[in-house]
Amino acid sequence: MERVRLMCWCRNCVSGLHLPAFAAQEGGLFAAQGLEVEFVGCARAPDWTLQGFAARPKAVAAGDADFALSSVAYLLAAQTEAEGRLPVRFAAVSHQRNPIAGIVRDDSALDGPEDLTGARAARWSIPWYAREYAGALEHLGLGPAQLVDTQDPDGALGRGEIDVIPTWVDMKLNHMGNGFPVRAIPLDIEVYATGLIAANRLPLELVSRMRDAFSAGYDLQVEEPELGMAAFRRRFPDISEEHIRASWSLFEPYAFDAARPGSMRADRWEATIEHTAATHSLSSFAGEQIYRPELLAPAMEPSLA
Repeated sequence: MERVRLMCWCRNCVSGLHLPAFAAQEGGLFAAQGLEVEFVGCARAPDWTLQGFAARPKAVAAGDADFALSSVAYLLAAQTEAEGRLPVRFAAVSHQRNPIAGIVRDDSALDGPEDLTGARAARWSIPWYAREYAGALEHLGLGPAQLVDTQDPDGALGRGEIDVIPTWVDMKLNHMGNGFPVRAIPLDIEVYATGLIAANRLPLELVSRMRDAFSAGYDLQVEEPELGMAAFRRRFPDISEEHIRASWSLFEPYAFDAARPGSMRADRWEATIEHTAATHSLSSFAGEQIYRPELLAPAMEPSLA
C-alpha cells in the first residue's frame, strides 16, 4: 500500500463535497488502487480573504498534504502570488458548475437571476463571495451588483437592510435558523469551482489511481449513501447527520452534470480560468499550470448516476 495524505475542507461549509472521498475510503476503492489514504485537517487561513484561503493549496505545495479538496479561486490566487510557480494542479473536478447563489428571504419577491439586478447584496466577512456573485451577474449579461458592506448579513437580511446574501448554494444551510425561512437563487454559470488538487511532485501514475478511486466514490456514495456519511461523522462528529444529508443534496446536482463525476475538459477549463481570473483580478494562466492535462476526459460522457 502507498500512503498519501488528503486535506479536507471546511467540515460544515461543504460537508457534501467530502462524501465521495469518504465513501471511497469506506468502500475500499482507495485500497483497490493500492492506496492508504490519511485524511488531514485543512490548513488554517490567516484571514477570510481569497488570498487568506490560498493557504490551502500552498500547504499542499509545502508538503503538509499530497492531495486536497480545494477551490479553483484558491489555486489561482496562490498561483498569482507565486507567479505561476506553485507546484500544485487539479486532478479532478467536483463542482462541474459554479455554485454561487443569492440567499434571499423566502417571502422575497426576487425569484430568478434576472431579478437580482439592482438588488442590495451583502459584502460580508468572506468578501470574495460578493465578487463571485458580481462576476456571475456580469457573466450572465445582467446588471451590476449593488453591494452593501455588513458584518451581520443574516441580521441585515432579516431587518430588510439587504435583499441578498451572496454565497455558494452549499452554504444555504449556514444561513437558516435565524427566525425566518430562506431560499437560494442559483446563478449556475458553467465554469468549474472545486475539485481534487495534487502536488506536482507526485508521479502521474499515482495521481491517476487517486483520481480513479475518488471519481468512483461518487457512484458509490449514490448507491450506498450511508458509507460516506458514517466515515465523515467519525472524522467530524460535531456535524449532524441531518446537516450532512442536506449538504449532499445541495452538492449532488453540481457533481452529476452532463459529465462523469470528477472529469475535466479543456474547453471548460479555459472558460473557468478566464472567468475566475477576471472576477477576482488574478493572473491568468495556461491550462497546464492549473490542471494535469493527462487527466482530461477525451470527450463528454453521460453520467451514470
